[in-house]
Amino acid sequence: MMEFDSSLATAARPQPDAVSSTAAGGRREHVPEFDVLRGIAIVFVVYLHAYFSPWEVTPHKELLAMHIIHLFAQTAVPVFFFISAFLLAGDTSPSFPSFAVRKVRRIVVPLLFWMTAALAYNAWQGGGPTREMLHHYLLFDSSGQFYYLVVLVILMAAFYFVRDWPVRGLGLLTAGAFVANFATIVYYQSSAISGDFATLAYRNPLVWVFFYAFGLYVGRRFGSLDWTRRVIWPALAAMALVAAAYFILGERYGRYPVSYFGVTIFLFSSVSLVVYPALIQYVARSGVGQMVLRPAVFLSRYAFAIYLVHLPFFVGYLTNRYISPSDTWNQDYFKLMNALFVFGFLTSLAFAMTMGALFPRLSAELLGITPRPRRTPRSARADVE
Repeated sequence: MMEFDSSLATAARPQPDAVSSTAAGGRREHVPEFDVLRGIAIVFVVYLHAYFSPWEVTPHKELLAMHIIHLFAQTAVPVFFFISAFLLAGDTSPSFPSFAVRKVRRIVVPLLFWMTAALAYNAWQGGGPTREMLHHYLLFDSSGQFYYLVVLVILMAAFYFVRDWPVRGLGLLTAGAFVANFATIVYYQSSAISGDFATLAYRNPLVWVFFYAFGLYVGRRFGSLDWTRRVIWPALAAMALVAAAYFILGERYGRYPVSYFGVTIFLFSSVSLVVYPALIQYVARSGVGQMVLRPAVFLSRYAFAIYLVHLPFFVGYLTNRYISPSDTWNQDYFKLMNALFVFGFLTSLAFAMTMGALFPRLSAELLGITPRPRRTPRSARADVE
């Protein structure tokens, strides 16, 4: 399996399953490509959540730039599902109860804590809780990002029972998952996505099932991502064709997809699961390439924490207070959206880093920030050796 140099390969330790890694009791060999993917994907996630509807006077070039970025950004959640399932293939939990207990601690507890914090924030902003707030809370929608964890828990529980199937059986399951996922996307693409219907659509496991099934299949069959280099050129060609269809439909016919609910988005995301790891491996072959990837590896450690807290506290409260009212940013749509993203992301990261440094145990439980291993003094290491 391809390895980066030691500093890049170990710069981020495996993170909780909520951002696609394994936890104690079910470990798989460290996959360095996943550190890079997690770091890049969390940037994309925050960027998507800084989005707001364009103004009527927004120049077309800014709208086009937004659609280009969103095409790639909307591969982030599929990447997280893929990584989680890949690592599930190597889980060695002795029983489903032990597996479930670990996932409750790693995923459900942080989910409920930060979802409740978001509800409290919304109640504070709204002058008190309302029936609508409680309604959204029961739909795991106090803040928009939490749908991912709901679906993740469902898919983890379901695929736990098929993880030991023969590889051929998993291949057939993956093919079936692709068909079901594709059909579901076609259905939603032809529907009006709004209100509770939209909320439930994001939480529908069939919208995401292929990415999870494919990750499990790849984890069982290959155990690494080296094989992606062998198919990089046809995969890139397929990705380019899908991107061309995305822009032709959008620019010529005004048919850009709504969020993830478009066939072009689904196909582009599917192929990206092959293209991204191969590209990372090629970039990591050189020292310069490894330096380029190092920031993503650094972010990987804080990906889950940023995911949990960026909405509504940083992209929300702080951006509304310091960015949106500023004439420096709010005179131009694209400038404002990017300012919301940069400020919201950096403040979320600063919070995660501060919490991880000051309260490592609490951060491990509620933010998924794995404490850094203590360095053994040189003299002590010598005694051990």
